[in-house]
Formats: sequence, structure tokens, C-alpha cells
Amino acid sequence: MTDIRISMNYALDALWWKLTSQPVRDLASLLTAPPLWQSGCELSVRELLGEHGFRYLLALDADPTPLTDYLAQRAPFGHRLGIYAEELLAFWFTNAPHIKLHAYNLPVFSDGQTLGAADFVVSLNQQPYHIELACKYYGGDQAQNLRGLNPKDTLTDKAAKLVQQSQLLHTPQGKATLTAQDLPENPLPASIVRGIGFFPQGFHAFEPPLNPYGWRGIYIQDWAEYGFERQEVRYHLLDRMAYLAPARVAETETLNETEIRRIDQGLIAVLELRPDGFWHEIERIMKAV
Repeated sequence: MTDIRISMNYALDALWWKLTSQPVRDLASLLTAPPLWQSGCELSVRELLGEHGFRYLLALDADPTPLTDYLAQRAPFGHRLGIYAEELLAFWFTNAPHIKLHAYNLPVFSDGQTLGAADFVVSLNQQPYHIELACKYYGGDQAQNLRGLNPKDTLTDKAAKLVQQSQLLHTPQGKATLTAQDLPENPLPASIVRGIGFFPQGFHAFEPPLNPYGWRGIYIQDWAEYGFERQEVRYHLLDRMAYLAPARVAETETLNETEIRRIDQGLIAVLELRPDGFWHEIERIMKAV
């Protein structure tokens, strides 16, 4: 793999030259992408993959049936990317040899009211963890004011909520839930934070909690802000359920500059043709209104 910390463009990682199955690519992005922001309790790629993780991903790519069958049993996902991402991780936690999945979407109640639900309780190499997942795509011209295509969805709010969620199983009600379900006591809080931060071209003012080595894209509000210098590239408007991994699409799914300029809002992959005959993402744009 290339050093994602140097490139800051995770789409250029060598992994994406190898994997061809879309759900396997999506799973790989959840396991290997850099966190968008620093929660203070990130699980490392090494911990998530274990010793045999890359080989297992390559084997899955050669025969994705176990993963596609698993997803088919749990579909439809209602166009909810977070639910799809959780199911991908649930598959991994169920099948990776160094991980044991104890609970998934574990609800915690107080006087009949739901306090929340823990995304995952797992043991990684025998160490219990409570893992919270977040996949977010935020853009803006200031690091402290990043938001999604839905302007009510802000990084500041989500980062604070993630900290709150990570403490759920350390509340009295959370501890009682673990005991009642015969689950491991005192699991360590951990996060898997994925996504892209979109900034104007030339932006360098990265501030906490942003990860300065995170996956970056280009933020624009008007197509005039984007250069269109490269004549050999094409474009692809990403469906929400295809945000997780860099795009790999057939030419029939691509758009030219004239066509992409008609898009008012969305996430757009900038593509180049590779020797496998597919168009691969080399950059991502957030077009806001």
C-alpha cells in the first residue's frame, strides 16, 4: 500500500488497483481508511485487520459470495449508508479469525426509555471493546464549520455525540445491560471514524479534532471554482450508498465536463482510465449549494 499519510488522498492507495468487488471495496475502506477526525480512541488499521486481514480481503474479492449472501439476507438498507456500513463491519467481526462479535446494536434502557444502542461489543485478540462507527462526508471553507450536504449535519455535533455514545456502556444502565446479557465487563471504548473532509483547493488550516492525515476532497459551491484542467478525466455522480470506497465504474457510467456541470449538489468522483478498462477515482468533489 502507498503511504496514505503522505498522499492525504486515500483514493490513490494501491489497494484500489487490486480489489474489484464493490462490497469488498466498501468493507476494505471501513477497515483501512484514515479517520476523518480524532476521537481519542481510534482503533488502528492493524488491530482491525489482524495478521491475515489483507489476505482475507483478497480471497473475498476472488469469491465475494459469502459477503454478498450475508448482505442480501439483511437488505434492503433503505438508502441508509450507516446501516450498510454497520452490516459490513458485522460481517467482518463475525468472520475475521482474531475477532469475536459479542453483540451488535445493543440497546440500553432506563425506566423503559432507550438511552441509546452500542454499535458493537467485540473482543479483539481477547481484549473486549465497545466500538462506535461513524461514516461522514463534511465540507466547508473553515475547519470549525464543516457540514454535510444536509446542512444540519455538522462535524462539531457528530464528534460530540460520538464521545457521548462511547461512554454508554460505562453508565450504570450500560453496565447492568452487559451483566444481564452475560457480556464482557468494562469493554474499552473505541471508534471507527471514516469519511472525507472537503475543502477549497489550497486549504491548509487543519485544526483539531480533524485528522491532518485524513482523506481529503475538494469543496466547491460553484463549478467555476473547479479548474477542469485535465482533459483526459471523466466524472461520476456518486449514489449515497457508494460513498465508502473510491469509485471504479464502467465508461457508460461516466460523465463529461459539460454533463457534470449540470449537477447542482452531490459528491462527484473525478476518474481516470486504468489498464483494467475501468474508470477509477483519483479525486472527489463535494458540490454544495
